Amino acid sequence: MNIEISEDLKKLAKILPKPLYIVGGYIRNILLGLRCDDIDLCSELDVEQIEKLLKNSEFSVKIKSKSLGSALIGYGDNVYEYTTLRRDFYTKDGKHMPEKVEFIDDIKEDAKRRDFTCNALYYDITNEKLYDFYNGVEDIKKKILRTVETPESVLASDGVRILRMFRFQCELNFKIEKNTLAVALKNIDNLRDIAGDRVIYEITRILHSPQKYPGYTKPNAYMKALNQFNKAGLWPIFGIDSPKIKFNMVKKVEHKSQGFLIDVIDTVNPISISYYLNLILTNSFGLNKKMVEQYINILSGYYEALNNQQNKPFFFRYFNNFPNIYLLLIHKSKYLANKYQFFYKYIISHKLIVSVKDLKITGEDIKNNYPNVKPHRYKAIMESLLSDIFDGKINNDKKELIKAVEGKLKYL
Repeated sequence: MNIEISEDLKKLAKILPKPLYIVGGYIRNILLGLRCDDIDLCSELDVEQIEKLLKNSEFSVKIKSKSLGSALIGYGDNVYEYTTLRRDFYTKDGKHMPEKVEFIDDIKEDAKRRDFTCNALYYDITNEKLYDFYNGVEDIKKKILRTVETPESVLASDGVRILRMFRFQCELNFKIEKNTLAVALKNIDNLRDIAGDRVIYEITRILHSPQKYPGYTKPNAYMKALNQFNKAGLWPIFGIDSPKIKFNMVKKVEHKSQGFLIDVIDTVNPISISYYLNLILTNSFGLNKKMVEQYINILSGYYEALNNQQNKPFFFRYFNNFPNIYLLLIHKSKYLANKYQFFYKYIISHKLIVSVKDLKITGEDIKNNYPNVKPHRYKAIMESLLSDIFDGKINNDKKELIKAVEGKLKYL
């Protein structure tokens, strides 16, 4: 078996007094003929020993967790994940983090804590020897996802592994072994224990799985997992108010996450799109405020365009995100997409302003020239001035705008 090993890893293996192994995805991908930039390393040396042995060498060490025996080993631009061989002990609540670990000196025992046979391959760098305790090589040839130990022992205590299982089947074009899938679905409630940011990480990678290994992964690979999620009726676990989602847009658009959310909205049909998106993206998926606001703006713009929103209010709200909205809208209505695209280009070519931030007047100018005007009125006044500029009634000139404020005070 020809395993390509970089010179820096060969140097590292020579420094260490114990065998250094490459484990997991790198070996799996070599067997599949796929590229893998992430290399995971392990040995029986704990991270403090690693730190001491590599002190004053060409390698850097950053300890991530002494209790879990994890560290980052750097060499130039390359960074490797390192873990001490260990045995994990989990609670029965489905949490991904082990309750306790025990450091060991046996790779066969370490292999028991791995998830799937295809990821439990160990390559001894110095001795150029491959260790395969669970027939992982054979499963890779057959493209089968199978747990290292019994599915109950591997999946019953860790919801993250269940999501990873669905992701791997999409990215690698693998089939899930029948009993492994059955046990995963039996323990599907463990997904409730996964942090929102990890849920969105895994689902996003599932949705964009065709881009993981271009030319290898099938274009519609993500539908394997989505259809299984529908069959299992697991979407309510993620805060979505329907056991099944009608998938349509996700199959058409390039940005699969946006297409997925449109399909969720079209299925659930919430009273308020912005409120519902904020609820699931914040509470269920743990996205930060900025990302949530961007998703809400893009998808709200998409639906308002479908409702034939007038050009001026539409672009006042959605101008910055219109290129993203257009890429969604073109798959639903070419007529509406082209209609809004025409006005978008018109705004750019005529250098029209669509935001109060671009006005040559500020709230401070209103205060200085009209001291009796209450501050809460500033926003309405400035939005009205923006509307007049857009319609060509006045120019975006500071003196002209200050003068125009007086006329607004009669109505606002």
